[in-house]
Amino acid sequence: MKLLFLGTGAAGNSKRSEAEITEGSRRCASLLIDDTILVDVSRQSYDYLIKQGKDPSAVTDIFLSHAHGDHFNREVLLSYAAAAKEKLRFWCHRGAVEHLNLTEEDLQVIDLHPLEICDTVETGGVTVTALPANHLVGSFTCAEKPLHYIIEKDGKKIYYGCDGGWYTAIEWEYLRANKVVFDAVILDATVGDDAGNFRIATHNNIAMIQILTLALRQNEMLTENALLIATHFAASCYPKDRSHDEIFAELGMLAAADGRIIEV
Repeated sequence: MKLLFLGTGAAGNSKRSEAEITEGSRRCASLLIDDTILVDVSRQSYDYLIKQGKDPSAVTDIFLSHAHGDHFNREVLLSYAAAAKEKLRFWCHRGAVEHLNLTEEDLQVIDLHPLEICDTVETGGVTVTALPANHLVGSFTCAEKPLHYIIEKDGKKIYYGCDGGWYTAIEWEYLRANKVVFDAVILDATVGDDAGNFRIATHNNIAMIQILTLALRQNEMLTENALLIATHFAASCYPKDRSHDEIFAELGMLAAADGRIIEV
């Protein structure tokens, strides 16, 4: 699988347009897989996909992690739908549907697929399983459950874990019970070294990432050459004098960057 990171930043850039993204800053999180599967439809993803020389009409499916404004933008979703060669398939947790504000007209070009926790679907040449993320959308009573995804294609499996801190009990036990083994793991790295950051309950810091990846390895959930990838960085939580590449290379990991392609 070819992973193209269209955005690797946390929520700070959610209201910036493509024109306002300056050199060295990061767009909101979005990932393109093999030019056809998109994870999260952030505000800048459409323009940046074109800037990277990709054809938006090739995107057949979009999977949403959750409906926060840095991961979902209705107007951008409609841009992908307008470009699509066939009706665009859009996947999200069933509780997210009410937050999407899609009209009957929108649903003429968007094939909406609500997901339940632990659902597995086959579409666009991939098999995708929706797992519950340790994250929160809206109020404590909100019906939407943010999602992490297992994405399988051509005998390879990747884990996409943004947003979310740690693993939920359901998520971890699903991986163990099904003896899932990953070729690549993409983890939220929002909080950096700021261990006391207010986002600590719903995002990872570096120490948490070290524990999470150790648990994966000790429980034989990684292939021998599995790639460990950090993304979703909050600029305020990282030092200005060290690059993300340097920081995560010391942990045996790759740091995602806008426009970076990683082959799995």
